[in-house]
Amino acid sequence: MKNITRNLIAAFVALIIAAAAFTAGFFTRKCTQGRQLTSFEWALGVIEDNYYFGGAEGLSDLSLSAIANGYLDRYSEYFTAEEYAQTVASNSGSKSGIGISYSFVENKGIFINTVMGNSPAYESGLRAGEWLASGELKGQKTEFSSSADFQNLINAAADGEEILLTATDGSDYTLAKAEYTASYTTMYTNSSQWYFSDAASGGLALIEKDTKEMGFLPDGFAYISISQFYGTAAKEFAALVEKFNAAGCTSMIIDLRSDGGGYVDLMCEIAGSFTDGQKKPAMVARDKKGKTVMYNCVPAPANRRVSADTKVYALANSGTASASEALLGALICYGALDYGNIYLSDYGADYISWLEATGQEVKTKQTYGKGIMQTTFVNDKTGEALKLTTAQIYWPDGETCIHDRGIKAEDGFFYVTTQPEILRFLCGAR
Repeated sequence: MKNITRNLIAAFVALIIAAAAFTAGFFTRKCTQGRQLTSFEWALGVIEDNYYFGGAEGLSDLSLSAIANGYLDRYSEYFTAEEYAQTVASNSGSKSGIGISYSFVENKGIFINTVMGNSPAYESGLRAGEWLASGELKGQKTEFSSSADFQNLINAAADGEEILLTATDGSDYTLAKAEYTASYTTMYTNSSQWYFSDAASGGLALIEKDTKEMGFLPDGFAYISISQFYGTAAKEFAALVEKFNAAGCTSMIIDLRSDGGGYVDLMCEIAGSFTDGQKKPAMVARDKKGKTVMYNCVPAPANRRVSADTKVYALANSGTASASEALLGALICYGALDYGNIYLSDYGADYISWLEATGQEVKTKQTYGKGIMQTTFVNDKTGEALKLTTAQIYWPDGETCIHDRGIKAEDGFFYVTTQPEILRFLCGAR
């Protein structure tokens, strides 16, 4: 029964992974157009000049929504002014709600796929992997017999109004919808956790607490999770490296599982902690006209650098995509990470059969495989925006591109295990 449960969990996590991989990516810059053009003329011009997979020929009779949905690739997108403003705010770390993603499983309940750091759900103690059976609002209890039951309960609550969620094991979590600043990293040793929470003066503060949650980590090891490359992710990572050094740690596990990417400049900052103060390349972009742009790491100050003597391990899965794959490539190319120290999740037969039956992509023992870059172009007259695929991405060697392939187990001497036990497996097999 335990194995079946794990496979069910993996299957529904895969849905969220796929969605994240399709929508996340590199956002290298914001480009504005100053000429007086209609929205349609502006969009056609941007596509003709910049879209990696073609021009605007034959698009004159289509609406903008039809172009976005039927012509552009799955990573490109059109935003109204309101949608773009909301996207910018969300990617900066400004969030509202309870801070989770979830799936409903018949006869099981609500499965929590992800919990955003510093969100009301995170502060309540709720974590990814929990099953919720019911909820209570204003003294009225709701059994979760469908996804709509859960969503209706959350929607009915006003900001600040307490919601009681009860897990299938009887655990209770009390939370309320609120605005919050998301955090994207956390670090554990075998005795402590460092995480980011709201500071009284605004922004995020780094908090340390004693915990045995990862007591299985060997002495000298630290585990750092990076969930996305948005908001203050790079600053958070740098602060954690400083604590890593102060604690005298010599081995670092970087968890990039289900990290669908984000902003390339944040990836360059994080990679800069591994370059020993040198300005090394992080990735190379080539557009449809053959123009090449080199993106360099941003060297970190001495107290926020990972020593060249540090043993670095990485956890990845089929949801490790885009900027997170680029980070792995950069670390590999300049010697901070060995192929043999990348631990890839291997999914069970039940999960793979479920994927095939539902028409989903079967990706196991590999990362997602997104090696193209998106640029967001903004119409400064209307506020609307087009996110377009504009270049193919190569690792710092200028030759390796993992698009539509990913990093696979066959590329090196990988240790591969099932997703739920991968961290403990690493600590035992190292």
